[in-house]
Amino acid sequence: MILRGVILVAFLFGASEALYLTPAATSITKSVGESVLFTCTNNDPSSQDIPTWQDTDGYPIRTIDNGGSQDMHVVVYPADKRSQLNIFNIIQNYEGSYGCVLGQDSDSRRLIVFEELEFPNKCPRGPNDPPCDKTHQDNQDIIIHEADRLECTVIGKPEPTIGWNFKGNPISELDERYTFQRTVQGEEITHILAIGNVTRYDEGLYKCQASQLEQAVIKSLDITVDVQEPPKIILPPQDKNGTEHGSITFYCRAEGDPQPEYTWYRGGGDPLQDGEKYTLGDEGRELTIKDLVKNDLGDYTCQAENAAGIDQKAGFLNVFIPPLLNPAFNQTKSLNEQVELECFLRRGEEDTWLRWRRGEKWLRDGKQEFNERWEVFSRVEQGSTVKVLRITDITKEDEGPYTCWAENAGGEDEEDHWLLVEYAPVIDLNRSPHEVKGWVDNESNMTCHWDAFPDAKVRWSRNQIPLKDGVNATIETEEVIGGVITILYVTPTSRDFGPYECHAENRLGKATHNINFKQVFPPEPLTNIRVTDISSTTFTIEVEDPDDNGGLRIEGYQVGYHLPGYPEDYQDFNETEPIKVLGLTPDRKYFYRVAAVNDVGVGEFSDNKTVTTEYYSPPDAPIILSKKDDGRGDKYTLEWREADNNGGGPVQKFEIRWSLVSNKDETELGPDPQDIEVDRNAIAYTITNLEPGKYYWIEIYARNAFGLSKSDGINIVMPGGVPLIPTTKYPGNKLPQISGDLSTAALIGIILGAFFVLLIIVDISCYFMNSCGFMMCICVHCCGKVPPDEKDDLELGDGPPGYGNKLDRGNGEVPDTVMPLKSYSDDDDDSIVKPPVNGFSEGDVEEVRGIDEFEVKLKALDDDDHWGSQC
Repeated sequence: MILRGVILVAFLFGASEALYLTPAATSITKSVGESVLFTCTNNDPSSQDIPTWQDTDGYPIRTIDNGGSQDMHVVVYPADKRSQLNIFNIIQNYEGSYGCVLGQDSDSRRLIVFEELEFPNKCPRGPNDPPCDKTHQDNQDIIIHEADRLECTVIGKPEPTIGWNFKGNPISELDERYTFQRTVQGEEITHILAIGNVTRYDEGLYKCQASQLEQAVIKSLDITVDVQEPPKIILPPQDKNGTEHGSITFYCRAEGDPQPEYTWYRGGGDPLQDGEKYTLGDEGRELTIKDLVKNDLGDYTCQAENAAGIDQKAGFLNVFIPPLLNPAFNQTKSLNEQVELECFLRRGEEDTWLRWRRGEKWLRDGKQEFNERWEVFSRVEQGSTVKVLRITDITKEDEGPYTCWAENAGGEDEEDHWLLVEYAPVIDLNRSPHEVKGWVDNESNMTCHWDAFPDAKVRWSRNQIPLKDGVNATIETEEVIGGVITILYVTPTSRDFGPYECHAENRLGKATHNINFKQVFPPEPLTNIRVTDISSTTFTIEVEDPDDNGGLRIEGYQVGYHLPGYPEDYQDFNETEPIKVLGLTPDRKYFYRVAAVNDVGVGEFSDNKTVTTEYYSPPDAPIILSKKDDGRGDKYTLEWREADNNGGGPVQKFEIRWSLVSNKDETELGPDPQDIEVDRNAIAYTITNLEPGKYYWIEIYARNAFGLSKSDGINIVMPGGVPLIPTTKYPGNKLPQISGDLSTAALIGIILGAFFVLLIIVDISCYFMNSCGFMMCICVHCCGKVPPDEKDDLELGDGPPGYGNKLDRGNGEVPDTVMPLKSYSDDDDDSIVKPPVNGFSEGDVEEVRGIDEFEVKLKALDDDDHWGSQC
């Protein structure tokens, strides 16, 4: 240690002059594994001593013969008074100062062992290397909104200096957001960059730069930093109510970076696994629990986890058992008895609600306001609550189902309990007739509508004589709503009419209903008959009903008619249509008679009467069948039928005429009608090219060999458009009217058109009266007209050179421009205002000619180049 102190002193105060060391540099740098040679020579001529060497700890270094090692030993050269220190296979521990000592003199040389910089655990980048992950120090994560740090571990000698760089910019130690730290573990030195309150901005590429200044070495490590966000559950599982044997699903959603992974737990148990009981869906975000039982109730926890943290939220599952009621128990009671209907739970939650209802009406506890015979109350039997419906003084109306209804959080159940009421037969007199009408040989039926419980035995009789099915009667029975009907079928003779009895009986009683089977006949003859209308081929009859209709309403009439010496023909008419005999021959005498008709048949005919048809004539007008609003687009289809009277000759053709009319009330053709002839067999014709929104009057005629018929007409309106009156003369003093609704576009167009017409009128007035306006501007700039102000100056002699006073052209001639303004006859009303002339300057009005017409001669400035180009 004394020698070490000597060396240190020599180092501080200068090298000894007695010693000469090589190499001359005080420090030598060598890499691990290399060799180095130091020599030390005694330069004192008075001394023959040989210098010695000491290691970095001050211990002597010996020759190989005296115990020195092969890697570090001294070689002595006595003749030169020199000792040589050989160091082979340098290792890191050899670093330090080696001293040469000679008596009180000493000197030293420093060996610096250089170790190349290395960043351990760096991601391999070879083509066959596995992908980089967070275990490599060049991929690191930090957590947002927390204080976190980046680490850079480096190995190298001498110890390097570390600098940090972010996104190409150096990080200063003066930046308060960052703190620089250092830890040493063995040969590894870890440099730490601490970041306070991490933000998204801190994500990106960092560089850890290590430099060995004396060796002029610098290396850097690129560290990719990912700012991570701990999971946060934004949609926690909600509390659920499940039903036994059903299933429920919990939902969980979390946000975080990287995307969280989901795990579900029941209580504090192990993670739930996908299987028969549990199903994990949507990458673990959904947990479905199947086939629920009561023991499944409890907390179910959703855990969202990523590299930055964990978040947990729980939802509670409650499992309810739906109600199960006692089976329906149907009861049969007689009238005026009492019954109790019971309802109770066989299985379910304790807080299940029990109620009774009849149809859609709920029954409250206690006596019912609408029926005090009905009472609802509760009682406890064997530890269970029973809901009882008691009905006293039972009536037939009490029969039917009564529903017991149960509900709890798990669901609902209901059972119908039937009350059957026994009662004696009751015959419904509203549906069982007291009288049935019939006639000989026509099958009739009598109906007996009854109700009874238990079912009644029904029999029929006539005058107390039993009727048996298949023997002297046909009897059928069928169930209908509200009871049963028994039907007696009879095909009567004259002896089968009279009273019948229906008997219904069960063990509780019996009922009888009497029916009178009444015989009816055809109507009696008609006595009041008259002809009201005669044509060439038809005649019309009016009649009054007979005094005796045979017991049934009149359904129609039959007319018999014939020419003298010819067989009789018949035509039938129902009660509602006119009695109009068709197809007759003109100018002939006919015999006719009429009979009334009812369901029994045709009654006796009246006495014969005569009628003579008219002579041959044009046919009656065809009858239009189409409607006034049947128009489609620009077409209208007229439909018709031929009149009953063709005048005695077949219709040869039909003629159709139509024209525009002003409104819907017109019933005559307007001017310029159009017409068309169609075939005799036609029953319709389509008129085309009709204008939308306008009214038309259409007439149709029929023509036979004897002339043209009168017309039938129809007023129609075509769909669409704005109905406008035609531009034709109208009869009388009728004013044309605009009909229909104006559309918005049409209204705007009319307003704009009126506005522009008004502007033109105003502009023309300004031109003639005040020599201004748009027309005046055109005449001045395009047609060479002199502006009014210049014209005044020229008339006063202030015009351009070469022109005389009063628009003198220089040759003594004054050009005239004659403008006829308007003509008025001698008969014109004095109230009409004549066009004013005071808008022209004095002398401009040269001449007013006559009363019918006046002309104004205007002096115009012109020359040979412009004359004739005036407006």
